[in-house]
Amino acid sequence: MPVALRALLIVILWVLCWVGIRSLPSDLPHRFAETSSPQEKAVSPVFLTEAINPDQGLPMVHVAALAQTPDGILHCVWYGGTAECRPDVKIYFSQREPGGRWTHPVTIMTRDQAEKDLDRPVQGLGNALLIADSDGTLRLLFVTIAMGKWSGSQLNSCVSKDGGFTWSRAEHLTLSPFFNFSELVRNRAVPLHDGGWCVPIYQEFLGKFAELLWLSKDGVWRKSRIAGGCSVFQPSLVPTGEESALVLLRDYTTARKIQLSSTYDGGREWSPASLTTLPNPDAGISGLPLGNNRILVAYNDSTKDRSDLSLALSRDGGGSWSRLVSLLHEEGASFAYPYLFRTSDGMIHLAYTWKSRELRLITFNEAWLNDQAAHSLDP
Repeated sequence: MPVALRALLIVILWVLCWVGIRSLPSDLPHRFAETSSPQEKAVSPVFLTEAINPDQGLPMVHVAALAQTPDGILHCVWYGGTAECRPDVKIYFSQREPGGRWTHPVTIMTRDQAEKDLDRPVQGLGNALLIADSDGTLRLLFVTIAMGKWSGSQLNSCVSKDGGFTWSRAEHLTLSPFFNFSELVRNRAVPLHDGGWCVPIYQEFLGKFAELLWLSKDGVWRKSRIAGGCSVFQPSLVPTGEESALVLLRDYTTARKIQLSSTYDGGREWSPASLTTLPNPDAGISGLPLGNNRILVAYNDSTKDRSDLSLALSRDGGGSWSRLVSLLHEEGASFAYPYLFRTSDGMIHLAYTWKSRELRLITFNEAWLNDQAAHSLDP
């Protein structure tokens, strides 16, 4: 195919994808419910570490996501196999009752099962996310790859009414009326006042695009875009009020800094992405609101690799940041894709991929955070 014709086709595809997003209805739910933090029960510093899937025996495990049901049970999903985008990749599930241990991982989705449910070719599986509704229903969002790699991915959903033991038939989410390519999910969903959810998603087709998926309580999906081009993706959504929020963005530029965008109208409009002072080696990040205008972020404190996993804190709603503590550091190692989550008892949990071989969980409270702030890496 001539170069000029190929370029013209790419432009046409890009425009149609953009028109598809702009043509979606604007009647989105725009009030965030997560504007305060649960009260923690412990007053002394708490810091614990554990493995979620010890001795699972897979060559590669990756991208953990957490959710808690009203009964207090903490649930986790991830994917694993020989390597990313391989046909043998499966999605795994484990859960932990309060005071208990993580159950042995079980498979909840395979490539063959996805092909059967969706009635379409599936080359492989990818990132998964859990959402726990107030009635105890668990919703699984997961990525299937139709062709190629992540640019050929699509987003799907199924639900469990019995705590993850059985799951409904998976359904494909059509998020664009034209080209429904490269829809992926990674970071924590945020509850809305009307009982729905706002889910950070992103595209990697013809560029890098940070987006939001709005899920109403009656199951209606809508999509809106935060930023596009070739600079940022994988947003982590942090509400700061009922109609205000910011997103921390993975950087895809030579700046190698976490980027930030904000909204004051419930996500209808977003400010242009701007650089923070925190480094980002083109790696996943996770943010969490702590109340009183404080925001916690877990990130790789490096511009070149994922050998350091750290925490930083903003006390002014993202205007400035202080490095709190380096949790893990080992030259040549990888501590990737942090996932911050706060449970109903006020404890903060950080799940992450440890050296691509294991998923680990760090649990701490605000008393421990305050101790770190008193001896922080930044003044």
